[in-house]
Amino acid sequence: MDDQELELLYTQQLNEELLHQTRQAITRLIEQVPLEFGLENLIPINPAFINNVPEKLASLYQEVCEYYNSNAIAFDHAWHWCFVWRQQLSYKLLAAKYGTEQVINAANPRAKKAVKQIFLEDLDNYMQWFPWTWFSNMQFIGAGGFSAVYSATMSPPYDVQPTQVALKIVDEKLLNEISVQSKAFLPLLFQGLTVCESTGDLMMVMKMSNDGNIEQHMSQLPLGDLDLKTITGTILRLAQNLADLHKVGMCHRNVHPRNIMCTDSDYFLVDYRYATPSKESSSVTALTKAVYGRLPYIAPEVRRGVYTEKSDIYSLGVIIWQLVSKVIFPSPDVLLDGAASSSSSKDPSDNPYRIDHVSGVPEWYQKLYVCCLEPRPENRPDAAELCLVLQAIHDKLDYSVPLNRRVTEYIVARRAEVADHQRTYSKIKGIVSASNSRLYTLANLPSTEHFITLQFRHIPFANAMAHASPIL
Repeated sequence: MDDQELELLYTQQLNEELLHQTRQAITRLIEQVPLEFGLENLIPINPAFINNVPEKLASLYQEVCEYYNSNAIAFDHAWHWCFVWRQQLSYKLLAAKYGTEQVINAANPRAKKAVKQIFLEDLDNYMQWFPWTWFSNMQFIGAGGFSAVYSATMSPPYDVQPTQVALKIVDEKLLNEISVQSKAFLPLLFQGLTVCESTGDLMMVMKMSNDGNIEQHMSQLPLGDLDLKTITGTILRLAQNLADLHKVGMCHRNVHPRNIMCTDSDYFLVDYRYATPSKESSSVTALTKAVYGRLPYIAPEVRRGVYTEKSDIYSLGVIIWQLVSKVIFPSPDVLLDGAASSSSSKDPSDNPYRIDHVSGVPEWYQKLYVCCLEPRPENRPDAAELCLVLQAIHDKLDYSVPLNRRVTEYIVARRAEVADHQRTYSKIKGIVSASNSRLYTLANLPSTEHFITLQFRHIPFANAMAHASPIL
């Protein structure tokens, strides 16, 4: 081992020792003032240490900085301080120190069942309990299904820089969402739990999306994201999300653009409350004779009580088409009114929400959305197939591939049609409401097959995409 390797080894060992010292110091402070961290039911309160918490934290921070500076190691606030605090407050390390049963029993009564599930699903390394006193400036930002979502400012006492988070009120479907996320993804967005002191609502604490959801992105910048390399990368990421989910034998059952969050230039499929094991999805749908979803993302076979992984792919196919058409679908009432107007004229092209070929898009891209929207599920790709084809295409594309000017013209024309219909609708029938997922019985689930004016080849995906080339 030469001198350079010895120096590197020494630096690594020193870094580990400094982190260990920091963890021990943080643990001592938590045990002195457990009330400050919402752990008073787990760690007895010592009246001698209740006061001067800010001063204690400031003193510890200065001490940690000096640890690093005196050892000639650059101090990183996020890595050497905030991240260590998150670790020490995680359910995993609390359980290691105080015992899993003690941590579960000490949880807020409203959260106890969810905390137990977090341990069962091995999510305890990522999750923590957040005391309600850390949150302020709570504002309603929307409703996902039956759950309200709020933005809030979180101010943990160990960090002077507040962070923006999303708080989602959870219902009985919470445990299903926790379970599915643990099987398919690292919980990058889901950080832990809190309970609202005034209402008693159990809430998921989630990372606030920097850019909202993908539908908001398309609405705000309809002509601002027309680079084919970027769009293909987005589809690839979503296909990978679904492939991960399907690999563990689960169907999402509610894929649409509002359930795709954009954060840190990445995309995450969210809302797994209605996810079910793939082998049970059809039987659950047929037995309940109901489906929870959003038009027109619900696959045609669902009306017959059939739901498989290929039904998720159909929903993705609509999104693939939207990423180049930029057509945003309104509430079911408005959507179906547009279709009724076109049926009265016997011309499907009069439907402002029709799904047709986008002028100027490469042939291989057209094949992608056509194959995903095939009426017969067996002709659609599975998510893993889609990933393989997309990865090959994405790798061949240049760093930047602006789309043809005809795509812009198509988007402008389609946006004008949609706006014109919604103006007319609002004058006659009132306000155009927002589009959300709804609970339908199979008997009253409207068909949107007539929205699609594409020409299907009715052949398997592999055959349809043979010789696909990313040449414009």
